[in-house]
Amino acid sequence: MSIDRREKLIVLPHNLGVGCQHRFRPAARGRAALRGPLTVALCALLLAGCSPGATADPLRPPLTDRGNIQLPKEVSQPSFDLVTLDPRVGRLYLSHSSVDALEVVDVQARKLVGSVTGLIGIKAIALSKDPKVVFTSNSDGTVAVVDVPGLKVVKRVAVGRSPDAIEYDPAHDVILVALAADKKVAFIDPTTQVVVGTMALPGAPELMDINEKAGVVYLAIHDLSEVVVIDPVTRSIVKTLKGCDISKPTGVAYDPDQNLLFVASSGALSVIDVLIEQCRGAVDIGHGTDQIAFNPHTHHVYTADGGSRYLSVVDTVSLKPLGVIGTGPEAATLAVDPTTDLVYVMVARAGIVAIYHDP
Repeated sequence: MSIDRREKLIVLPHNLGVGCQHRFRPAARGRAALRGPLTVALCALLLAGCSPGATADPLRPPLTDRGNIQLPKEVSQPSFDLVTLDPRVGRLYLSHSSVDALEVVDVQARKLVGSVTGLIGIKAIALSKDPKVVFTSNSDGTVAVVDVPGLKVVKRVAVGRSPDAIEYDPAHDVILVALAADKKVAFIDPTTQVVVGTMALPGAPELMDINEKAGVVYLAIHDLSEVVVIDPVTRSIVKTLKGCDISKPTGVAYDPDQNLLFVASSGALSVIDVLIEQCRGAVDIGHGTDQIAFNPHTHHVYTADGGSRYLSVVDTVSLKPLGVIGTGPEAATLAVDPTTDLVYVMVARAGIVAIYHDP
């Protein structure tokens, strides 16, 4: 089942509150552009904020800079991949791929409290119902079961070629692992720590998110510019979502209160109403976006736009962009803590975790 575009899509300005380098994205054919007095007013606001005589930005930045966490220096250039936060225990998990290690950060103390080494090409981290146990996907074809307090690997599970994104589905108590080279998803029982099944995919998988209420998983298929909806019980694809501005998608995030799925492509965040299966439009974001995250407390989506060196914030109720804030080079992964409204961005090249508060 494909999703068709509405006659009118929500196409909003990229950022009115931070900087003056952004502009409206030109309306594509079939998309209604902003017209009339609203356009005039917004243009006037942009001109006023960017004119030589302007005294201040018309709007404040969407987030507040709260400093950063400096990780140990490396001899060579550091490299990091996906990050995961566990608000139950205040731990931020970092995939430190350049040294094949899982880094464990205490977000309250704001410091690195341990490392688990020997995780070849670590890509991502999944939580489990036990906060003392996490699972890592590694490019050597394994998923490692990690004892967090002991900072050690207790088991390695062979899953297939090029494990990448990994997520825990609490509704079904199962770990899903996207296998990029095999174009499959592997399912791991977190209790027995064995693979209980696999399923084929139509293309190369990227990131995923869980809809606990509907009991399904949304997985981006990068090379086919689509998102597949997976039933973890039958281990099958029940729907395929196409259209909107989905083009080589990467990160996905689901807002259960609004029944909206947000899909990140380079330069655009597509919005899909999964209840009525309809495209709601697209919001301009930056480029080089990898991981995105949803905060159920603020109803905001955050996109790590590593190519543009900033983070975009979008309100999931009004579907309005709230602005951007600068991060740094290769800052393409992030996590949010809904209990504190703090956003953690991995600035890979600098080897720091940048911290922002919303607002």
